Amino acid sequence: MKFICEICGNELNLYKVKFVSENNKLICKKAVCCNKYMTQVKSGEYEGFPDIKRNDSALNTGDKLWNDFKHNNVE
Repeated sequence: MKFICEICGNELNLYKVKFVSENNKLICKKAVCCNKYMTQVKSGEYEGFPDIKRNDSALNTGDKLWNDFKHNNVE
């Protein structure tokens, strides 16, 4: 993924990026230049959303929820 500094024009290429939400914007913590976050250069290579990996333990309770539902709603 390519990033460019809006102040000095420096370019940065990163293979793996991790976006985080800050001030209602998605930013890459590794893309910093001139003490500001760099702007992502969008290209056809990176269209769409990447795979999102979630590590929230609450998401793994699907089987328990389904089993509880079946147990409570069986006639």
